[in-house]
Amino acid sequence: MGVRAMRKARKAELGVSRSQVKTLSDPTRLRILSLIFEQHASISGLAKALGLTPATVHHHIAQLRKAGLIRPIRTEMRGNLAETYYEMPAKGIDSSQVWDSLKDEEKVAYRLAVLGMLKGMINDSVKAIEKRGTVEWEVGRLLFYKLPWRADAIQQVEEILEDTKKRLARLEERWARETGAGKVAVVITVLPA
Repeated sequence: MGVRAMRKARKAELGVSRSQVKTLSDPTRLRILSLIFEQHASISGLAKALGLTPATVHHHIAQLRKAGLIRPIRTEMRGNLAETYYEMPAKGIDSSQVWDSLKDEEKVAYRLAVLGMLKGMINDSVKAIEKRGTVEWEVGRLLFYKLPWRADAIQQVEEILEDTKKRLARLEERWARETGAGKVAVVITVLPA
């Protein structure tokens, strides 16, 4: 199934339960879920994409499966190894329905996980730019947009983006010294839900 057909076949946004929010309160799980949202993926593919061990990814996949947030869709044999691919059947995650029933520490954990995922995606992007010498690389998308934000959370996102701009400016200076090239254009887009 192609990416477009897969997206059309998805159900509406998934309204998550309190226990599912707890499962999602981990930046690695959110990163895994965002990759699986984009395309079907296996444990070894996710491990390579995220720079993690297959055992670590397997643990997070097991938690996401147990919570009903992902499901296996096919298994391929590669020599003696069975490689299972997973998908996220929903169009997005909506935590707003259970938000008021969450304890304060659960809200903080989930918010920190989303912020950690954002920072991780940006860090991976900057590393890829440094390694490849190009800015033609997409960081990714944050798909968990139904998250009630407070002013302090918005401030934290702005601080992460400001730090990213500084890191990219330093990278641009180094790039110009090493290559004699001119300025580099970087576009950071944040769209409201």
